[in-house]
Amino acid sequence: MHHPQRRADLVVFLAVLLTGVVLVLCGVRPETVSTIAIGLSTLYAAWHRRDEDSK
Repeated sequence: MHHPQRRADLVVFLAVLLTGVVLVLCGVRPETVSTIAIGLSTLYAAWHRRDEDSK
């Protein structure tokens, strides 16, 4: 049984994680990276909620 939403959640999680790692390796302060990660996760949560409301 396929779970497309779980797959999308995994892809988003890995994308945010990879973005954080790349930013830290490029010298961005960890506080800034955490702010970016929170912003991205908030945007994803809003998008996910909108998707559920349309069902």
